[in-house]
Amino acid sequence: MRERIKTLKILCLFIFVFALAASKNVNDSDRARNIYQLFTEANPRLQPKDAKNYAEIILQAGKKYKIDPYVIAALIVNESTVERTAKSRGGDYGLMQVRWKVHEKAIKKQFPKVKSAKDMFDPKINIFYGTDILAYCMKKAKNSVRGGILRYSAGNAELADRVISIVNRLNKKGK
Repeated sequence: MRERIKTLKILCLFIFVFALAASKNVNDSDRARNIYQLFTEANPRLQPKDAKNYAEIILQAGKKYKIDPYVIAALIVNESTVERTAKSRGGDYGLMQVRWKVHEKAIKKQFPKVKSAKDMFDPKINIFYGTDILAYCMKKAKNSVRGGILRYSAGNAELADRVISIVNRLNKKGK
């Protein structure tokens, strides 16, 4: 009898873990679709394949750095209007507007293939490094999303409010 109960407990645990994994896949799919829609609305010139690719990269970066992918996506909309080759007068590059002059050494250390600021136009490098910066900023802000965005954007409260507004809208759509 005890052996049977033990087997049932293991079976239940297996079913729970499987169901949890399956729900995460659906969740990721829904999140990717919502990010895709956000991006194509924000930048109508964006190619659908690029929007899909960016959404997948964001999901990967979010998992790696333990940051809500909606925060990353909303930041991209506000920083670059989802324009891969965006460059500011201050030397910010790419989707997440990473400041090359400030982060050059760290970027080259993390991504040895990166040789120049123009390499920051690579969506994967830009999103991963931008998310790394955001994770650092959030940690310094005691894991506050708003505080992290304020640090990321050098105190731009309007940007932080817009990002949070987009995140809230995406969350209402469903994760």
